[in-house]
Amino acid sequence: MKILAMETSTAVGGVAVIVDGKVIAEETTLRQKTHSEIISPFTESCLTEAGLRLEDIDAFAVGQGPGSFTGIRVAANAGKTFAYSFNKPMVTIDSLVLLAERARGSDKPVLSIINAYKNMVYLGLFDMSGPEPRYLKGPAAIPVRELSQHINQEVLVVGDGWEAYNEYFPETLRSLMHRSSELPDYPLASTLGLMAEKRVQSGQTLDWKSFIPLYIRASEAEETKKGILITPLK
Repeated sequence: MKILAMETSTAVGGVAVIVDGKVIAEETTLRQKTHSEIISPFTESCLTEAGLRLEDIDAFAVGQGPGSFTGIRVAANAGKTFAYSFNKPMVTIDSLVLLAERARGSDKPVLSIINAYKNMVYLGLFDMSGPEPRYLKGPAAIPVRELSQHINQEVLVVGDGWEAYNEYFPETLRSLMHRSSELPDYPLASTLGLMAEKRVQSGQTLDWKSFIPLYIRASEAEETKKGILITPLK
């Protein structure tokens, strides 16, 4: 089983090749504005390192968001093009799930929070007892001020929403939140590829025409047009 995975929904963009459950090649960058520029060379580099061609790939995996509207489209367009061109299936997995998956083995629910900017976060709260993270709450886009309304138990927190906003969390909320320095705060292409391989094996695929990005809030332009204002944090 050979999977080409592309994840560009957040500040870290990347491509990975998975073969029979192993990460054979991976390239990542922390420059969100260049995701459209790196997707092709990263794909070529990973395929070369793996000794494969695009036509050898069994399925193309794409991160579906939530995250950057432009970033989500970068991987989506590449994945759909490859799937169409080579008549291969796609797998899409959302970025909150990908973050939680890296906390496999946690004895606490996992809270994924991605910086949605303008004092908001994308939120997913997960039960980790099954084969994949299972949503307890979310996916949702909420103001940072409302986060404490959604958490009433101890959780393991992953995602760049922590670094962006934790200083504004009330102490009662912070006392429930645990962190691990070993866990990444961005969804990674390698995680996507490993999860995608399992989904392919269980028949959980879709064709290129069925891909739907996970946009759970309006774009900045749409919010500005509608006059949506977010109160600054103090």
